[in-house]
Amino acid sequence: FELMRYRVTDNINLPFRIIPAVREMQGSNRVSINLKVLANFAGTLFATHVVVKIPVPKNTAKTKIKTSFGRAKYEPEQQAIVWRIKRFPGNSECILGADVDLMPTVRKKAWNRPPINVEFQVPMFTASGVHVRFLRVYDKSGYITNRWVRYITKAGGYQIRI
Repeated sequence: FELMRYRVTDNINLPFRIIPAVREMQGSNRVSINLKVLANFAGTLFATHVVVKIPVPKNTAKTKIKTSFGRAKYEPEQQAIVWRIKRFPGNSECILGADVDLMPTVRKKAWNRPPINVEFQVPMFTASGVHVRFLRVYDKSGYITNRWVRYITKAGGYQIRI
């Protein structure tokens, strides 16, 4: 059974540090994106189901993407490059580099640069620092307890401005 669920909004230790670098080439129809993701948790832990969505301009024609870890591809229906990493080790870094070719447009419209979205799970990590030290269960029905506490940190709304 689930004993407790809680949400914390301040004084948290962020599990990832994301450093974006987006360069729009003046005079050409090209955008260069470099993204570094650093894991800020112990090397014995792994983040799972990591999905990084990097927005691109609406007039994107094609992309050339290189990653140091995981798989990334341009998904036109989301207007983003979606980078998926199954297991992200702690105390490590992953790098994505992408060259985005744009279709020429009649009117030059400034790209508003929406934020990068990140989804992840980090089992046995608490971003808040809350740990269960002692727990006693009183039950008269004869319920047998297992001595196990499972911590999991999930991304709620993890966004990074470009």
